[in-house]
Amino acid sequence: MSQNTPQLWDHLWKINTPEEDLYRLAQEEYSVRWRKIKDRIECNYGSFPGLKVIEIGAGTGTYAALMARQGAEVTILDYSERALDKAKIFFERNQVKANFILQDALNLPSELLGTFDVSMSFGLTEHFLGEQRLAINRAHFDVLKPGGLTFISVPNKYNPPYRLYKFVAQLTGKWLVGEEYPYSRSELFVICRKLNIAENQVFGESLKQSNYFLDLLNPWRLTNKFLLKRKMAETPTRFDVSALKPEQATFLDDYVSYALVLYARKPVVVKEQ
Repeated sequence: MSQNTPQLWDHLWKINTPEEDLYRLAQEEYSVRWRKIKDRIECNYGSFPGLKVIEIGAGTGTYAALMARQGAEVTILDYSERALDKAKIFFERNQVKANFILQDALNLPSELLGTFDVSMSFGLTEHFLGEQRLAINRAHFDVLKPGGLTFISVPNKYNPPYRLYKFVAQLTGKWLVGEEYPYSRSELFVICRKLNIAENQVFGESLKQSNYFLDLLNPWRLTNKFLLKRKMAETPTRFDVSALKPEQATFLDDYVSYALVLYARKPVVVKEQ
């Protein structure tokens, strides 16, 4: 597998069309994952206006954009210049504002520490192992105020379509996104114990999202790198937002969906680690 570097992600991030950016944000707004995150934030804070939010390793920054639309003050942090360029365009097209910081999340500047109400990442921490894996998760809490909330979304090692696709793609040399090591629910809970985070939950996105990986297993796509890249960035040819419908949740989502989300609160009194 390719090493995870800024250059790798600079190469993979592409600039979407204006219609695609508008559609993508609307599409995510109908997702099970967003509804669960939004409900937890509103349950804890009442509303979004006045909240300071940071999305780490953000790429486009879709969830930060959703929170900005709700009235939060958001910051996008990434070590890929290309990702930040994409995020700036994405935010401009969706008519929301953000602060953009080019920075490695494993080397956070002191002015960011302890300053945010909410931190989050979507597809970041699974690219690390060992001490760095613990450190990248710790960074989500380091930027929070005491009592702040984090949402860390990662691939689920027990999602069959994803694991099958990953195995086949690596075997055939078609894996495009560098080193990636999925999580189990139990590992997320272990990380919380190591970081002395007592208040935590794990929930999942819609299991139906896994159909995406079944489509990627199409033999014709796997043998054609161009078609594979095209599918991984695919959007509908008609960006009809009015046709979008809310995703349906199932009782299996929290266990075998592709994305697991760690939801946790930073202690008001931080114990020594």
